[in-house]
Amino acid sequence: MHSSSRGSVIKLLGKIARRFPHAQSSHVAAICYRRHRASIEFLLVNTSAGKWTFPKGRLEPGLSASEAAAREAWEEAGAIGRIELSHFDCYLDTKRILGGYPSSEIRIAAYLMEVGSVSAPEEADRNPTWFSAEEAKKRLAERRLPKYSNHLARIVDRATSLVSRQKLDHRIEYTDRRRSAMVR
Repeated sequence: MHSSSRGSVIKLLGKIARRFPHAQSSHVAAICYRRHRASIEFLLVNTSAGKWTFPKGRLEPGLSASEAAAREAWEEAGAIGRIELSHFDCYLDTKRILGGYPSSEIRIAAYLMEVGSVSAPEEADRNPTWFSAEEAKKRLAERRLPKYSNHLARIVDRATSLVSRQKLDHRIEYTDRRRSAMVR
């Protein structure tokens, strides 16, 4: 990992830890969206437990946090597009632990990603689907405690507001299956 990438990841981890000091590990999510007619739609995927979620995963060595989020969008949703270099918010969710242990709470940094194209995802059974903002909030609330569905609703609302106001400046384009990123 380049020292500048490592520095930005360390800063991100510090911000997330200060906001959610009790949650375990740090993950990143691509908040995939597109403009459709006069509205904004969000691309959600199914978890292995059947819940709807944003494409998300752990930070990866050798990738910046935004690149890791873009990689998750590609692997889980088959989405390619432009992703913001900085996260716009963080949220809490739960992750099942293998072996029958109870799920643990995780904190996730959210990165806006404007999707340019979608193809079949690398991961099976993800069922990437576009939803309006209101429908996305409903789907994200299914089978979640209010604490977590409220976090996700806030993410959808903030993303909608940011996209509507065009306050998106610093993005990289996640260009191809080799996961190369170009600064724009």
